Amino acid sequence: MAKRVLIVEDDALLALDIADQIAHAGFEIVGPATSVAKALRLVAEPGCDAAVLDVNLGSETGAPVATELKARGKPFIVLSGYSPDQHPDAFQDAPFIAKPARPDLLVSLLRKSLGDA
Repeated sequence: MAKRVLIVEDDALLALDIADQIAHAGFEIVGPATSVAKALRLVAEPGCDAAVLDVNLGSETGAPVATELKARGKPFIVLSGYSPDQHPDAFQDAPFIAKPARPDLLVSLLRKSLGDA
C-alpha cells in the first residue's frame, strides 16, 4: 500500500506540481490543503503517513499543522522560501527544502523520513 503524503501549500499551482512529483514517485496524495483548517481536517481524516508543509499559508503559518503532525508522530518536510532561522519553533528539527524544490531531493527526503531510504 502506498504511503500517504499530505501536501500543505497555499499556492495552488505549486501544490499541484508538488503533488504530481510525489505521486509519480509512488506516494498517495492527501490534499492539497491551502489553509491550516483544511490541513488539520486532513491530518485527522483520512490521515497521512508524512507531509510536505509550507511555513507561510497566506495570512497564517502552518505551525499548528506542524505541532499536530509532531503530536501524532508523523514526519514532515518543510518547504519554504524563507530561511530556517525565520521559521516558527514548530518547524525546528524538520528537514528543510528551499523553494523551488528539486523533485529528486523532495522524494529522497520523504523516503528517508518514512524509513524507506
